Amino acid sequence: CPVIAQVLKCLLSGAFVCPIAYQTEYNLLQLPENRDLVAETMKTLGYRLARTNPDDGAFYMAPLDLTDLAVSRVKEELSRFRDVFGPAVLLLDMIRQTNSVEIGLSPGDVIRLASLEEVIIESASLESQLRDLAPVIKNFNPRASIRDNLRRVLEQLRAAGYVALVNSQAEIYQVTGKIEYLYSVVEYIAEHEVIMVERVDDQVRDEQQLLDGIGDA
Repeated sequence: CPVIAQVLKCLLSGAFVCPIAYQTEYNLLQLPENRDLVAETMKTLGYRLARTNPDDGAFYMAPLDLTDLAVSRVKEELSRFRDVFGPAVLLLDMIRQTNSVEIGLSPGDVIRLASLEEVIIESASLESQLRDLAPVIKNFNPRASIRDNLRRVLEQLRAAGYVALVNSQAEIYQVTGKIEYLYSVVEYIAEHEVIMVERVDDQVRDEQQLLDGIGDA
């Protein structure tokens, strides 16, 4: 079926299908019969049809079973989220918290490059945070203007599927459904980092108690 092939091609490419980035494919998956057929076809290929949230989340492809290769890819993906996309979204969230510009970071929210530029120009701390992204943003140039480097940040997020360029002339972007996946991954990392720190603390405490016991002996 050409319709199903269109949806499968999109999902198997790693895309997150949502109303902003892939409206046609998303509408097709809203029909239960199409969704079931896509899910069954993906299952034969070793994948499952997943969703960022059960009600209106973006559809995406996930491994049916966590093989060693799948686990390795997940680990690489987690590192990329933490080191590259996480800091970029954190910068946008810091700008949002200034309350001096209307910016949302939920699916469908609009981001205007010019508005971001205005806020950063007025804030030395935000400008410093933008410069801190230099190691993880492609073609970032510390000597370039704030606007140029902000554009590079948004374009990297666009290339990764987190935002879509909806007006190239006015440089207006729109947040896609994939952003919810990023939030869940960042939350997962934060929770597990806490667990790791607690384990290290427990080990240090146990070792110290052991040493204290030896010293008292």
